[in-house]
Amino acid sequence: GKAPILVNDSPGFYTSRIFCAYIDEGMAMLAEGINPALIENAARQAGFATSPLAVTDEVSLDLQALVIGQAERDGLADKFLRKAAAPVVARMNALQRLGRKSGGGFYDFLEDGTKRLWAGLAEEFPIAKTQPDITTVRARLLCMQALESARCLEESVLTSSSDGDIGSILGLGYPAWTGGTLSYIDTLGEARKTLVDEAT
Repeated sequence: GKAPILVNDSPGFYTSRIFCAYIDEGMAMLAEGINPALIENAARQAGFATSPLAVTDEVSLDLQALVIGQAERDGLADKFLRKAAAPVVARMNALQRLGRKSGGGFYDFLEDGTKRLWAGLAEEFPIAKTQPDITTVRARLLCMQALESARCLEESVLTSSSDGDIGSILGLGYPAWTGGTLSYIDTLGEARKTLVDEAT
């Protein structure tokens, strides 16, 4: 029942690289002072299967600390662009807010099975007075995974754009309306070309 894609051997392969790009962008925006509710709602509005802070809680923040630490030891921290997320991961680990498995991370997990954003986030990551609009936040989340997919194609981690599109939608919940990460880039490129043609 699976849809296989072909990737070449590389640290993080493909899906882990673009997954980390997604959750890291969510944590980077949190560190910038963007309201966590805005981050999460923008992801839902865009059509992602799960919002970035919520899915980070599911995979756990201590695992993210291990992955970031290994990337640093292997000299890959700059390559995988995890610097923006690293301080957030470190702070959450120091607070022992590791995600669902510890009873709370970015979210509090309630006894009735529901969850809500942790009220302490505003103290740990103060909310900026000026907030971006939801369209900007949504674009950042879409574009970070698309850019990492393009890097994977450029480095021959991916052997075709179609594999990247299939992996992003079926494997990671990238919004299906985009056609996948690499098709999304094509769509933006064509839209830009059309605007230029109309202007000239």
